[in-house]
Amino acid sequence: MRGATRMLAHPMLICPACGKENEDVASECKRCRAPLREEEAAADAVALPQSLGEVCRRCEAYNEPGVGVCTNCGLQLFAATGPEQPPLDKTPPDAFTPPSQVPETLSEELRALAISDEEAAEAGLTMAARSGVATETTPPAALAPPGLAQSSGRARIGEGIPSAATSGAAPARRPPPAPPRVPPPESVLAAALPAGKACPKCGALNPPAAKFCFECGTPFARKAAPAAPRPPSIEVAAELPAETFEDATMESSPVAIAEAVPAESVAEPIPEEQPPPFAAKLVLQNGGAEGTEFALGHLENSLGGSAAHIGLGEDPFIAPHAATLAFVDERLVLRDEGSANGVYVRVRESAALEAGDLFVAGERLLRYDGPVEISRPAEGGLPLLGAPRPAQGPLYRVTEVLLGLKTGRTCHRGGPSISIGRAGCDMNFAGDSVLAAKHAEIRIGEDGTAALVDLGQGPSGVFLRVRAQQPVELQAGDVVRVGDQHLRVEVG
Repeated sequence: MRGATRMLAHPMLICPACGKENEDVASECKRCRAPLREEEAAADAVALPQSLGEVCRRCEAYNEPGVGVCTNCGLQLFAATGPEQPPLDKTPPDAFTPPSQVPETLSEELRALAISDEEAAEAGLTMAARSGVATETTPPAALAPPGLAQSSGRARIGEGIPSAATSGAAPARRPPPAPPRVPPPESVLAAALPAGKACPKCGALNPPAAKFCFECGTPFARKAAPAAPRPPSIEVAAELPAETFEDATMESSPVAIAEAVPAESVAEPIPEEQPPPFAAKLVLQNGGAEGTEFALGHLENSLGGSAAHIGLGEDPFIAPHAATLAFVDERLVLRDEGSANGVYVRVRESAALEAGDLFVAGERLLRYDGPVEISRPAEGGLPLLGAPRPAQGPLYRVTEVLLGLKTGRTCHRGGPSISIGRAGCDMNFAGDSVLAAKHAEIRIGEDGTAALVDLGQGPSGVFLRVRAQQPVELQAGDVVRVGDQHLRVEVG
């Protein structure tokens, strides 16, 4: 009787959303926060003479009085009043939207649907032993008034929330109530639902298909796909007899492991370059930079373009590495590196000549071709007019080499000498101002050997090209010509 008297004295309000019993003085459900007095709240909102503004129940943004739609998220406001607002519709919305901000991600939506253990115990729900899914044991049909549909304890996601396209329109009417759902027994749900997986970070249970934890958001590791078995690369015939082989390494004596030797002691030190045995240098004799000195500071010094030790990159006739000046056995030698234009050394008095040698006299580049055979006219034929030929002995030829390896003048003589100069010689070049009247001679010996002789009448001298693979020893005062540059050797 006391309990009945207490119930009559203090009637309970049933939440229309989740079926929770609340005190009659409560304005919202203590479980799902659903309003219990929607009509009274709407009537009070209409009866207010003037509104001080409205706070949006979704994003909690403040809106000025008279605004019917939230200026931040576009949600229809309940207590919007003013001359520009449409009249409030007292028809309750389809479903209740919680006053907090609507979740924007799937994890937040699922977390909003979860209930605590205390709320589950108050609602008559128990947690399954393995799956962790709440199963309802006491149907709330006895507590709900007739005409209200049964709810799962939370409003469905998206219900009662107007979309962006229909935020300014009136909410839709409530659909007819669905028949009450009778939950299956707890044992049936526990057997039907698969076992959940625990989060490795917070330990919360999640559905088996979850890719991340609904409680803390930690992603679950993906299971690697099983690798396909690889076929064997070597096939062994089954009919081969099984043979055993002895491993010779098993009977060998153990090998002593040597102690580790540091890498610094194993690597041989790089020997330092020895200084030249004596001091030598090259001095430029012509051009705008006349007097420039190039010291020979290495045992081998390159001569050529700008990257060489002795760089003469401004001359277009000089190769990047035309020659090398090296100290060999207390001597200074010059080696031609096989460039197209080569390197020349001034003849002191005379120098031996071989067939194919090139030499420079004045501004002329000449080639000594050696003895040549000239065909003679057939006997009995009409002889052609020309200079007389030597009665006996071979003819020796000297050829002028023009720019681009073109052939210029040629001279055939039988000896004993072939003279070169501006006038009165076997080969005359009157337009060459560097040549003397009689500049040089090629003297032919009785045995056919030839020698190039500088007659000493011209200041420029005669230069003989250094043969490939035949280094030439240099002395103090010698002049080396490479391209158009003349370099004098100075020693000591």
